[in-house]
Amino acid sequence: MIDHTLSIMARISKHRLDKKTYMQVLDTLDLVLGKMRKNEVREFLFSLLGKNERIMLSKRFAAILLLERELSLGEVSRRLKLTKQTLIRLKRTQKIKNQGFSLAVRKVNQDKMAREINSILLGLAKETAGIFFNWRIKPPNDYPK
Repeated sequence: MIDHTLSIMARISKHRLDKKTYMQVLDTLDLVLGKMRKNEVREFLFSLLGKNERIMLSKRFAAILLLERELSLGEVSRRLKLTKQTLIRLKRTQKIKNQGFSLAVRKVNQDKMAREINSILLGLAKETAGIFFNWRIKPPNDYPK
């Protein structure tokens, strides 16, 4: 089975936005997300993203956190059901775009939820990756049981 997590993204229009409109769209999303509380972000993302997009983003972030904890590619691959090639591409992306990844990891490590997140990530060793997606989230009916 081939994992296309990093190579297949959501489809976007072939008609590109001009730079000014593109920046306005990004600024609007950033502003809205920045003003939301955790439960509001979750509700918004469930409304905005499809099931596969939510899974893809969740797996990418979980992979970054596990790799930051110095787990091997093989272990992360097994836990999250990602290919090693996908993880190598993600690590390469992390090197290029490290500022955002570092910020997110730092936020996780300083947040009061860090212990809970760590226990979830460590729990992946005992459970399947499906458990990660059910963590404390009451999603729509399209989420795995």
